[in-house]
Amino acid sequence: MLLEANLDDMNPEIFGYLFERLLEAGARDVYVTAVLMKKNRPGHLLSVLVDPESTESVADLILAETTSLGVRYQTVDRRMLERSFLLVSTDYGDVNVKMAHLPGRLRAAPEYEDCVRLARSHKVAFQTVYDAALAAARENTEQ
Repeated sequence: MLLEANLDDMNPEIFGYLFERLLEAGARDVYVTAVLMKKNRPGHLLSVLVDPESTESVADLILAETTSLGVRYQTVDRRMLERSFLLVSTDYGDVNVKMAHLPGRLRAAPEYEDCVRLARSHKVAFQTVYDAALAAARENTEQ
């Protein structure tokens, strides 16, 4: 299900907290799009993807934690790639890498939280850890 709410009078500082709450409540994805609303006011469109059984509880949370007066529901279809995780070793430590399986190839994405943790602990740039994890994933999958 796709749940959406227009927000034209909410402090945008709240979005970080709201995203955390929605994800904890079972949202599969949360995003905000800048929009121009009635009376030419700038606003935000909150979009939340949820499993059907979470629709009501997540809608309740949107109404409780935002200034919205309503939530729109829409059934949506989605197509997902097969995914797996690969734990790779780098000079900075172990990193989980999400692998997306496409016909004839793999796409790799190191986990953000792992890269942040290791970059901070080794006092190196995030991109340094990220690149090391990508290289290790490529090396591991080419064997």
